[in-house]
Amino acid sequence: MQQDKPLKLTESLRRGDLEHYVSEVFSIDRYSSKMGEDSDIVVLGFTVKEKNPAIDLMEFIEKGYPFVLDADMSTGEENDGKYQVFAEIPRSKDIAEQISSILKGIGQLCDVEDWRFRYQKDSTSTEFSKSNILEHVPTSKEEYDQRVLEYKTQDVQDFFDQGSVSVMLESNNMLTFSRPYSGNLTAKLVSIGDYEAVKETVKGKLSLDESSQGQCLFLAKYLGNYDIDKIGNKFLIRNDDKAIVIEKERW
Repeated sequence: MQQDKPLKLTESLRRGDLEHYVSEVFSIDRYSSKMGEDSDIVVLGFTVKEKNPAIDLMEFIEKGYPFVLDADMSTGEENDGKYQVFAEIPRSKDIAEQISSILKGIGQLCDVEDWRFRYQKDSTSTEFSKSNILEHVPTSKEEYDQRVLEYKTQDVQDFFDQGSVSVMLESNNMLTFSRPYSGNLTAKLVSIGDYEAVKETVKGKLSLDESSQGQCLFLAKYLGNYDIDKIGNKFLIRNDDKAIVIEKERW
């Protein structure tokens, strides 16, 4: 029995040509921009079944919208065999109208009218509308930087879930820890995320001298019952499958 060949269009795309290939849920600002700073550029991500339809969608976006700075696709299959197609547009007050225009064109190709989007790392999707875009997606660099700070602050606060320590994060990545009757402790946030990925960002050997071990012990008593290692002037702190790296030069 002959298997169906993957879709590859050799002529202009027509209505319905990508039906069943493009997910109705797309992402916004989940991926980093290749063209510039994330604070200046909005990145849309569309999930597509099979490589050839992904190429067709990428070329359609790139050629069809003059306001699109760049269209690209993932270099290989994801774990589920699908591909991501990206569209980058300037971050401005026009993004709701521009995203609507892109969705209208793609919707005709894949026969989708009811779109939904996920912003950054949101686990749930939101119904697409221009008003919802303007509510969820920053339209300026200042709004974006503030939103990123809020996300990062929440991640840090969720990480330190043991003991009675509270933590605040400033825009310059400085952390201030406070604990009743123990005074404040300041350090610089270097990175936070999955343990396996974060530990690869800290190069060097463990600092096993008496002073370094004493600092690790002090942090464990102050912050909570976490696994803490010192490498250079950085501290790798582990909480289950998550990790954070902080830097503290002066004590």
